[in-house]
Amino acid sequence: MSPPYLLPLNNTVELPEKTRAALDSIEQQFDLPTKKLEEIVEQMLWEFGKGLSEQPTKETKDTFMPMIPTYLQHIPSGKETGTFLALDLGGTNLRVCEVTLLGDSKWTMRQQKYKVSQALKMGEVAALFDYIANSVDQFLTEIGTTGDPNEKLYLGFTFSFPVAQTALAKGTLINWTKGFECKNAVGKDVAQLLQDALDRKHIHVKCSALVNDTAGTLMAAAYERGDCLCGGIFGTGTNGAYVEDVAKITKESKTKEELEQAKKDGLDKMVVNTEWGAFDNERVVMPFTIFDSRVDRISINPRKQAFEKMISGMYLGEVTRNVVLHLVDAQVIFKGFSSKSLNAHYGLDTAIMSALEAFSLPNSDSAADPIASIRKCITKDLGIADELVSDADCVAVARVSEIVGTRGCRLSACALAATIKQTGNDKSDKEVKFGLDGSLVEFYPRFDQRVKDALRELLGEDVVKRVVIDLAKDGSGVGAALCAQAAMAMEAKAKH
Repeated sequence: MSPPYLLPLNNTVELPEKTRAALDSIEQQFDLPTKKLEEIVEQMLWEFGKGLSEQPTKETKDTFMPMIPTYLQHIPSGKETGTFLALDLGGTNLRVCEVTLLGDSKWTMRQQKYKVSQALKMGEVAALFDYIANSVDQFLTEIGTTGDPNEKLYLGFTFSFPVAQTALAKGTLINWTKGFECKNAVGKDVAQLLQDALDRKHIHVKCSALVNDTAGTLMAAAYERGDCLCGGIFGTGTNGAYVEDVAKITKESKTKEELEQAKKDGLDKMVVNTEWGAFDNERVVMPFTIFDSRVDRISINPRKQAFEKMISGMYLGEVTRNVVLHLVDAQVIFKGFSSKSLNAHYGLDTAIMSALEAFSLPNSDSAADPIASIRKCITKDLGIADELVSDADCVAVARVSEIVGTRGCRLSACALAATIKQTGNDKSDKEVKFGLDGSLVEFYPRFDQRVKDALRELLGEDVVKRVVIDLAKDGSGVGAALCAQAAMAMEAKAKH
């Protein structure tokens, strides 16, 4: 069995036998013992190898992770300087940032968020990119820039969707994720779509780097903290990018002489975007429950993003909602009554899970009366009438949240463990740094603890004590600016 993260509440409230039996059944379905974790890591390593050696075809694109080369071969040193723009598109908001790199691993940022409506997410792609260009124009008009007004501003575009990248500023969209479904976008060069929109508005900005948010997070973490193996996102969605030996990227055909020259030039490493959210779409090892299957079946992309749907913020709450509804239907909680919120698709936000678990911790603000805090959350956020909610129901709902969240953390650890093994860092003696960003990393209670516990089971204490997990806050914006800086430096070098 997985390590028990039993809520202190379990020892303070006597649960009816029916409730306890139902929770035990749920826990068994979501349990991930060490052996299962090991099977998942082995399958992930197989997909790593497959993706590094084969270009996905129409027939195979959903059978293994694409392992996309980013053409980023210069990891920041912390000495970079200059002013750059960064765009970050990957969820409900578009961020426009001006980043000034100060050197000495320091930077300043000015930013503005612009809401991306559901209509833009589902409409024509040209409308989306016109909106992005208008947002850049509005940012420069209202906030201005500290850069040289006579020079074209270089922009790094963090585009957090699967892209087949063929150069630092060129890549075609493979498919949408995270609730986006813009028309006439798949197969198009997204950097060119942005540049065309900027040019139509006569905005003096050059899109010089197309960056996945995980690659940007890695770059930012390296700029701030030194050598970084992997940048990861655990938020609305999930993905990771890591530093790989160019020689292992065999689908990018290079001769022995070219590889030797790359090593001499210090270009024998490249950041690879794994797109690990799409791991095991074939369902070879992932532990699908009936609740996961329901969430997947009525999603906008059935049978895709299998890994993401078990561990990311967009889906954790929905899995939990389905489990809670199951307990309602089984007459275990709330006297068999539901609510409009609980019945609604995505009616239980992952932020509610965070709150339920936080209320239950001994050192929380609600430690004196956690049941009252949980009850308030259930009645206010889920709309269940107060008279229907017993103390045992409060414990049951919090426990379901904890069970689903723990499984998500343990699966997240599999991605980190596979990256460590893929790069041989399980056999080295050096520090292994992960720069992670996203709402789960930042806000979900005990995320780090549960990930580390699973890593310990998979890799052993000697390896885990060398693993450093840093919160790379706002990494995607700073990382995109660093990629724009790298593009500018490469251009200047080419001219000379």
